[in-house]
Amino acid sequence: MLTQQAADDCRAEIEDLHRFFVDWFRAAVPADDPTWLRLDEALAPSFEMITPDGVVERREPLLARLRELHGSQDEGFAIWIEAYDCRLVDERIIVATYEEWQRRAGVVRGRLSTVVFERYPLAPYRVRWLHVHETWLAAGRAPARPAP
Repeated sequence: MLTQQAADDCRAEIEDLHRFFVDWFRAAVPADDPTWLRLDEALAPSFEMITPDGVVERREPLLARLRELHGSQDEGFAIWIEAYDCRLVDERIIVATYEEWQRRAGVVRGRLSTVVFERYPLAPYRVRWLHVHETWLAAGRAPARPAP
């Protein structure tokens, strides 16, 4: 059964982790181990992601690549989340979908993301990421709200 608390936890985790990405890519946070733990601890050991281009990325190579991208974006870079939906699969697994919009070098592009979370009581929002699958949204489609 999906509780409002579980749905709220998933949404908070999605939004908070994407805020971390913005801060990381803009170098608004230090590139040190304590800061990096936010991402490292959010992803389950078996985490994998399928990118919008169909590439399967395993946890460790993905983390290594992302760590190197600290400071790779300017102040105009933004990520925001829209069209969030969450549902429970069972008492251990929660599935959510959301639109992730990015503004990079003045260009706005969106992707539809499906995330599989496992309940994990030690995490700040009581969930951690098991799997993400992203698909590009149609070219020319505009987000429902403007970039932050």
